[in-house]
Amino acid sequence: MPSLRCSVLCCLALLSKTKGMIPLRSASTLSSQILHRVAVCNHSPSKPLIPFNLAESVNLDNPLGLVDEGVVATIVSSSPSSFAVSAGDGLVLTESTEAAQNAALAKASLALRERGLIKAWRDELSPFVNSFSDITREYKSKGRYEGLVIERGAAALFSCRGFGVHVNGYVKGETMADLKLWVGKRSEEKGVCPGMLDHIVAGGIPASHPLPSENVVKECGEEAGIPEDIAEKAEAVGMISYNGMDTWAWEGRIDQDGTGEGYKRDVLFCYDLEIPPDFVPKPVDGEVSGFELVGIEEVMKTFEAGRGVTETYKANDYLVIADFLVRRGYVRPEDDDYTEIVQSLRVT
Repeated sequence: MPSLRCSVLCCLALLSKTKGMIPLRSASTLSSQILHRVAVCNHSPSKPLIPFNLAESVNLDNPLGLVDEGVVATIVSSSPSSFAVSAGDGLVLTESTEAAQNAALAKASLALRERGLIKAWRDELSPFVNSFSDITREYKSKGRYEGLVIERGAAALFSCRGFGVHVNGYVKGETMADLKLWVGKRSEEKGVCPGMLDHIVAGGIPASHPLPSENVVKECGEEAGIPEDIAEKAEAVGMISYNGMDTWAWEGRIDQDGTGEGYKRDVLFCYDLEIPPDFVPKPVDGEVSGFELVGIEEVMKTFEAGRGVTETYKANDYLVIADFLVRRGYVRPEDDDYTEIVQSLRVT
């Protein structure tokens, strides 16, 4: 006579199958693969980083940024009257006005670029803040963001907190197993992670468009040709965050001693967008070479280690997809490492 445990497992497996859910064993294997992908985006610096602050608000416990000692001299020499460094305060931007502070950061970014430490110059300014609330408060009072900014390509070298939006564009099926995701393939001309898989829409939040939901609608049109009447239905479903060295983006452009390996402290706002079955996204701005509608189980297979670059998502995409899998029930509380996965997706 079968044991009670075997009977329970058989019933659960049958229930999973009848509801279109993935088998428990597959989900448990997926759990370990998710934790591996999370670890890729979360690891400590190989050596201590120097805190970076404004002179008016030096905070060593929660600095505005963190800088590798190997780039401090380049930053200071770019504008000696604007930067100071000391053992007690770290690297400090001494200018008192936002205009002068931004000008000094622009000079420093150019100096880092000339040294060959910025892989992809974006010509896009990112807000340089400690909390996203700093952006929303200013926007509510002024109708725009006019604070501290930095060239996006230099942000990781200052460990500037990065903010972005990622959209899970999905097409429903009759069961969970039939759900499909639209997958973008990054252009081979992209300066960062060319040819890799990506979300249907994803991008950093620029200082010029600092509100995530508005940025989603804009990016939907620019990247995938998604009209506003569809894009506006994107649901804000939460966020993921990670802190880690930027090894996957620099692709060998790091100095021998590790200098230039930026430390990313990013927050990605996650959106779910149900795509009508008869709508096909198309590349518009050239950042994506094409889109493919892929079954959810095929998407989950991309979490496996050892896949080729063109069969793998950009590293931080996996955290957004993992969050989607948790929220949609593909990874469940009875699966291995469930609590660890949920906790690991939001790092302070």
